[in-house]
Amino acid sequence: MQRIGRLTRLKPGAVEEYRRWHQQPWQEILDVTRRAGIHNYSIYLHGNELFSYLEVDDWQEAVRMLNAEPMGAKWQELMAPFMDAADAEAPWAMLEEVFHLD
Repeated sequence: MQRIGRLTRLKPGAVEEYRRWHQQPWQEILDVTRRAGIHNYSIYLHGNELFSYLEVDDWQEAVRMLNAEPMGAKWQELMAPFMDAADAEAPWAMLEEVFHLD
């Protein structure tokens, strides 16, 4: 199992719309995410900054599965306009884990 921390930023004015989408995500995107092996997934907001934490069996395989699913691609297409990132296709920066306590 891999623990993943990621960081990105929302565009100015995008916070409320991003929050709205995540308050009631589609059941289909939740199902696709689970099938990809992702669990214990949280996204935290601080101003325009987003931090996400998730656990996954195999990160590369999960990304491949999410990209292959029409629902996964549709969700990413909907979220891309909110992201303040040079690469809208991959707006999240992966973080290095420097400490963990079980």
